[in-house]
Amino acid sequence: MPRNSKKIWKKGRLGGYQGYYAEDPRTRFFASLACDQRIEILKLLREGEKCTCDLAPKLRVDISVVSRHLAILKSMGLVISWKEGVNNYYSVADKRIFDILDTASKIMKDTAERQRNIFTKL
Repeated sequence: MPRNSKKIWKKGRLGGYQGYYAEDPRTRFFASLACDQRIEILKLLREGEKCTCDLAPKLRVDISVVSRHLAILKSMGLVISWKEGVNNYYSVADKRIFDILDTASKIMKDTAERQRNIFTKL
């Protein structure tokens, strides 16, 4: 295993999480975004800071699941956290993450449109 590699956790076929190592930090960055729930968390945080107790009901999952996803986002520096009383609050560390998500959406939309145009010509 290379010295600069970091372990990334990915959901396995049987529902458990399996780790793999990634040397390129961009791989770790995009892997941290490769989850519907983490994308949804970022969308909710786009509205402003949120407590884990606010996020869990909106995602319809347990607080422990939200905490795990937030820990992954935090490990990549995508969110920051602080504690107020018994609650942990989170916000987006760098708003440019929304530019990345918006660009990805535009690319997917444009790609779908190109593919649709190809099939209509057949």
